[in-house]
Amino acid sequence: MYHKSEFYNKGMLSAHPETPMIRTVNGKATVTIESCAPTLFMFMLNGKQEHGLLSLRKNGMKLEVYPPTMGTHKLQIFAKGNSDIYSSVLEYTLKCNYVDMGVRLPTELHQPVGPSWFSEQMGIMKPSHTDPIIHTSDGRCSISFSVEEGISVLASLHGDNGPITEETQRRYIFQLHREKRTELKVQLPHAGKFALKIFVKKRQEPGNYIFVFNYLLCCANTKVNWPMFPESFGNWGQDSELLEPLSGVLPANRHIPFKLKLHGIAKVLVKGQDTWPLTLNHEGYWEGSCSTAGCQEVYVMVLENANHSFYSYILKYKVNAQ
Repeated sequence: MYHKSEFYNKGMLSAHPETPMIRTVNGKATVTIESCAPTLFMFMLNGKQEHGLLSLRKNGMKLEVYPPTMGTHKLQIFAKGNSDIYSSVLEYTLKCNYVDMGVRLPTELHQPVGPSWFSEQMGIMKPSHTDPIIHTSDGRCSISFSVEEGISVLASLHGDNGPITEETQRRYIFQLHREKRTELKVQLPHAGKFALKIFVKKRQEPGNYIFVFNYLLCCANTKVNWPMFPESFGNWGQDSELLEPLSGVLPANRHIPFKLKLHGIAKVLVKGQDTWPLTLNHEGYWEGSCSTAGCQEVYVMVLENANHSFYSYILKYKVNAQ
């Protein structure tokens, strides 16, 4: 294998396989690189960042590629090293004589997959799932991690076919905070493969969220058909906790129990056609119920200060048509 000078300039030690041409095995090719320090990598298959799972390791990376068609493909691997620019460090020719149709990866699955030293550096620590791929039989999963002080997390869900529009990409994920851990509850709208993307930003700093990594969520159960979570608004705090109802779509003409934990709040109301107050129990949860009769939407509203008369919306539910 001929190694470009950039291979050594960027601190690479070795790569496997050591031949310039790779044949896929059951539709897959695996490449690993060892580097002398933590390094950011990316790959391109035929000029596109698709059809592969790239995970970062402390000293190097592992890449699994699934060419979408039979024949010859060009695989390029880039590394960042100490500079701000990615440089090409390796090139392979892939020969593929079998395509595994069961491994269609979502187009929105970006690199890298899974948590690593990089996500730790970006403020996400001790993840509950260290593996980049999460299988769920009932279409639900819960992922948690510690988040460094002052860091805000955003997550979105991306599938290739189905009712996930930009507006709803975040509505199949509900973010909770418990004992300094952030929890992402995910409910999939249907069977398939999804990219769960995780972004962070420093709360005090302006600018956009930065993409850190994603998980690949896989669900083969065709009966899966979860509704969205309720819509949450700006005042839904970092430490708020919703126990019920978790479904963003409520049945009509029913009394629905509500239970949630909120901090620094004087009063909580649930508003359908009428307004129903919630009461604070001894465990610190606001509890009560609300009737969905005669309304299309239900809101949870809070009064932050007992001296104020202004309630703000924190959650919104839709009510099923009769």
